[in-house]
Amino acid sequence: MIDQIVRKLEKEGVALIPNFLDANGLQNIHDFFEEQHTSFQAARVGADENKKRIESVRGDLTYWLDPQAPSGCFLPIIDFLNNLKEKMNQELFMGLQDYECHLAYYPPGSFYQKHTDVFKKNSTRKLSFIFYLNRDWHEAYGGDLVLYDEAGKVVENIYPMPGTFVCFLSHDYPHEVKPSTKERRSLTGWMHTKMIY
Repeated sequence: MIDQIVRKLEKEGVALIPNFLDANGLQNIHDFFEEQHTSFQAARVGADENKKRIESVRGDLTYWLDPQAPSGCFLPIIDFLNNLKEKMNQELFMGLQDYECHLAYYPPGSFYQKHTDVFKKNSTRKLSFIFYLNRDWHEAYGGDLVLYDEAGKVVENIYPMPGTFVCFLSHDYPHEVKPSTKERRSLTGWMHTKMIY
């Protein structure tokens, strides 16, 4: 699976694996979500001291995870990310050193406007990744991730189907999250060329 992801990233800059997480894994993370639901914070935009909440830009709430001390339900994801990081360094020479991630909760009707995952100054983000955590989903609910190329053309339109994993090169793909009619859950993060923890 990791070899497949690396080859797709090398050729296309985007990789998608359906059903990466099975029903049991999704249930365990669902239980964690429910336990921590009151600890989620309103997501902000910008970097460092310029961060602020702008609901007309993004409406999700987040709960940051520590990859160095994960809850048991995230261990398969953490192991996978560690192996993926090492493989990408070996095969694509990306110089990845660390990663960060958070749980994201989008209430019905919320969205995230078109943006890039890299900051204008000193960004070390190289790879963006998402695990979709809803236990069921239909395209009619919306909530799709739309990836664009630099010219603004749609490259991928990805619905948050249960257990799906998607990753893409952070510098290459502006993207947005469309509104959904149902609560939308994911684990989202970035691999960096510097140490985070």
